[in-house]
Amino acid sequence: MPAIPDEHVVRVLRPFVAATGPVLRGLRDADPFRLGRLARRRAIELHEDGGETAPAPTGRLGRVGHVARAGRARALDRLATSKLPGTPRWQAMSPEERDQWWVSRVGRFTSAVAAVPGIGGALARRLPVSDILGLAAQGLVVCAIASEHGMDRRDDQVRLLASVLFGRDVDPRRHGDPHGADVEREADELAGTVGAEKEERGRLAALGRALWRMGKTLWGLQGELDRRPQGNRFWRAGANLPVVGALASYRSERSGLKRAARSAARWVAREQGRSAS
Repeated sequence: MPAIPDEHVVRVLRPFVAATGPVLRGLRDADPFRLGRLARRRAIELHEDGGETAPAPTGRLGRVGHVARAGRARALDRLATSKLPGTPRWQAMSPEERDQWWVSRVGRFTSAVAAVPGIGGALARRLPVSDILGLAAQGLVVCAIASEHGMDRRDDQVRLLASVLFGRDVDPRRHGDPHGADVEREADELAGTVGAEKEERGRLAALGRALWRMGKTLWGLQGELDRRPQGNRFWRAGANLPVVGALASYRSERSGLKRAARSAARWVAREQGRSAS
């Protein structure tokens, strides 16, 4: 099969990069159990109370209620120091720690989406679902890592994706406008209603559909897909076995996702080192 021209690779990757903005914000802010909201509410309570502790009440019912409130406060205090966006702990995390958070967040969400029957309708029954979602996950994590390290320009992220996912060294500057009308239109189609959904359940469903569309877009680069970061041979071989195949496929994709993240971090560090010299 002849090599895919750089122009086609850039044309596919640009809308993907443009669509990652709302999708990554949705994944970052998704809070199905309202943990982040509870943590922020606790921070407000502490600020208003000035850190003062109310005196223990008298009476049996009063003491029981006090114990329950104290337990809730301790749980929220621990939550407020967890690695969740919007918490003080998140603000203090290094870019490398946030990289690992993205690997975990995207990986868990991808596995959840893959477990939903018929996520891609009739087409999903004819295509390898785990491979498509795994490819989308790798692309999302690579772009998230670029942003956490301050690399936000679209064509820089296109170069990064081409290098990490497909081993290609492309120069997007030679192939049109990264903010062209066609790029914006395709990006809107990929992201769908992610940014417009207000209800948590609707947002999660929109994220799942966006993830599927973005994976199918990258899947169009047939002939380049064997170059993407893969899991170790043990899990790849196990993916073909009955019964345990689903678990092995998941572990293989998780392993490949971590390899993609490491490659992306090295690429960004190398490029930033060149810019600084």
